[in-house]
Amino acid sequence: MMTSLLLVTDFSAAADHAVQRAVLLARRHGAALALAHLAGSGPPDAAERLPRCAAMLARRHRLPVRALGTLDEAGLREAATALPAVLVLGWPAPEIPGLGGLRRSLARRLLAPQCRPLLVVRGPAVQAYARPLVALGTAPVCAEDMLQAAAAFAPDAVIELFHAVDTRTEMRLTVAQASVRSLGAYQQALDRQAHQHLRRASSVLDARRNRLLYTLGRGDPAQQILVQQEHGRADLVVVGQAQRPRWLSWLTGSTAASLLPRVGCDLLIWPEPAVGANCQNAADAGPHARAPR
Repeated sequence: MMTSLLLVTDFSAAADHAVQRAVLLARRHGAALALAHLAGSGPPDAAERLPRCAAMLARRHRLPVRALGTLDEAGLREAATALPAVLVLGWPAPEIPGLGGLRRSLARRLLAPQCRPLLVVRGPAVQAYARPLVALGTAPVCAEDMLQAAAAFAPDAVIELFHAVDTRTEMRLTVAQASVRSLGAYQQALDRQAHQHLRRASSVLDARRNRLLYTLGRGDPAQQILVQQEHGRADLVVVGQAQRPRWLSWLTGSTAASLLPRVGCDLLIWPEPAVGANCQNAADAGPHARAPR
């Protein structure tokens, strides 16, 4: 069950959308809401506006809201871990001043290393999520947590479980001139394995609470997720993000990073544990969201 949300604002229109979504979630779950202003962003009087905004939200929505003040990237990470809280950003996200006058997106900076769930809000929030899409990898770590998170964020919704089957081995078999029969048998085995994987992961949810759909794609995961999100009109995509050193993330990229500027709905990026850690360790670093009973 989520107990706290940390909203990062620069008082832009995108941040206003994030406020709307954070309020909806906080009211649904009885969660506390914390507001922080990113250092170096927004209007000159942002620090003075923040406590007034927190007081207004608390009064209007009858929520526990507090202002944490102006924080830099490191301060945001520390605050989110201490609360603990789901981080909520609007898109385009606030930018961090960098060397040489360059500015970098806070959302991208928070991806690696990531120890907190990150919700990126792309548009106005007028109602609860109705069609979340949970994108599971080939052998996802914390798949159960991702599904529990989707159920908590959208407790009354139909949840679509999606998995993109990796076709690189098929391409190698084709290049090696494998027989049509052998290639077909391999594809069927992959599909069976993927369906079993989706059904095993979904066993953590109570079927009376959420209806589930199962969908398979073939090819690049990020591209297939984009296609399926548009086809199914999903209003929330949930995807995992491995905890890796920042330099490795920038070098190799990730599905979450590919989706961030391109997906057509809100994006919930769920932290997977570092190599050698277990799922519970990752949950300890972030909120172990549970569907409301």
